[in-house]
Amino acid sequence: MNSLVKVWDLPTRLFHWALVLSISASAISVLVFEHMVWHARFGYLIASLLLFRLVWGLVGGYWSRFVNFKPSFSDSLTYLRHPANWTRAGHNPMGSWSVIVMLSLIFLQLMTGLGSDDDAGFSGPLTPHISSAWVSLATRYHADVGQWLLLFWVCLHMAAVAYQTVMKKTPLVKAMLSGYRVMAHTNPSSADSGRHRWLAVLLFSICSAITYVCLKLLDTQA
Repeated sequence: MNSLVKVWDLPTRLFHWALVLSISASAISVLVFEHMVWHARFGYLIASLLLFRLVWGLVGGYWSRFVNFKPSFSDSLTYLRHPANWTRAGHNPMGSWSVIVMLSLIFLQLMTGLGSDDDAGFSGPLTPHISSAWVSLATRYHADVGQWLLLFWVCLHMAAVAYQTVMKKTPLVKAMLSGYRVMAHTNPSSADSGRHRWLAVLLFSICSAITYVCLKLLDTQA
């Protein structure tokens, strides 16, 4: 018998869509408007979001915890051979790999942005603390490599979601909006109580404060 399973708790869903909007705004601010100040501000917001997701991956809802991702090579091969046999409500193995790669690419883009210098009057807060060789390397990756790698992976991710939605009739976007999936097999549900959500608010506030303090320290020590 099919059952409705709470897969994605509200904090995870808000993180997901906030990250989508922040990355989009960061890209538009520099590629369309050439406004480096706002580009940096959105980058700092992304830093807070990533730090929050790292913590939430340890204490969040069941399916949001990294320990419940299944990105092993053996599971991936098994899933590719028999995708219909996968019965877990969270990410399938390929989806888990996609999330890990996506977060890693965003982290690399963020860190290289902090150490970049655009030679037009704007430099990241890390640039006074690293050598010119590292600044040059970070700038080259951030502007010429990282953004295209990230764009490619985002497009690949979207194509995979579209394929799963249209061809496999798996409503992944709907699940990330509502939090629920209809499953034919028994699965644990993610905790998503009011107390759970207030914990997320507290953690995100702490992560934002940590980001702010770190940036201030880098600025004062420059």
